[in-house]
Amino acid sequence: MATAIKNIEWIDIGVEGLMDFIPGLPKGDAILVRGEPGTGKTILCLQFLHKGAENGEKCIYITTEETPETVMRTGTELWRDFPSLIASGQIQVINLSITASYASEYSLVGKGEVIGIVLDGLKAQPGASRIVIDSLSSLGRRLADESEFREVFMRLLLETKKMGATTILTAEGIPMSPDITEYLADHLIYLDYHKHDVIWTRIFLLRKSRSVPLKPQILKLNIERDGLSVEEIPIALKPVWFASKI
Repeated sequence: MATAIKNIEWIDIGVEGLMDFIPGLPKGDAILVRGEPGTGKTILCLQFLHKGAENGEKCIYITTEETPETVMRTGTELWRDFPSLIASGQIQVINLSITASYASEYSLVGKGEVIGIVLDGLKAQPGASRIVIDSLSSLGRRLADESEFREVFMRLLLETKKMGATTILTAEGIPMSPDITEYLADHLIYLDYHKHDVIWTRIFLLRKSRSVPLKPQILKLNIERDGLSVEEIPIALKPVWFASKI
């Protein structure tokens, strides 16, 4: 395990093997996870919350893309105790997907409506220490006025910071240049996959991290029946395209 820095309360985000390389991530920080569809973003979110629930923490899942039914199905496929964690309220799901009730019949939402739904959900789970917002991209596309995304993002980040909760936010794709979400997040994780010869390799890249010693930055990502795990990249699978991700 990596050497920890004093005076920081570290948490395990639940990805198997990650704490062999870093001491964890600081409690109360905002973690932005970016990647293309199918790279494991939602599984990482669920794993993060499940790990917290196992520790007795209260958790909140704000879903803007997956329906609550899909979240339940995916979580149940990974862990048999997931339905009981939802039923007991230890993991609270806030529905901001297209199946929720909105003022608009087309599931478009204004910034006031988004913030109102989120604040009601946060109040319903006082003391929550782990929060997921999945995903910012879907939320931005469904705002009635997409120019309001910046304000919505800033307010969501502020509210989770005020609670002292460790928060994972997801977004689609890996941009050519950083945007406001990447600048304001405390930690930035890229999930990606590439074909090298005839082998597809998934990677986990801790691209930016405040206070965390990085060793190494790039890890091999595995998606298995019980969730995500990481390990060192075998030397034979270290092609030059890794350099473009650092």
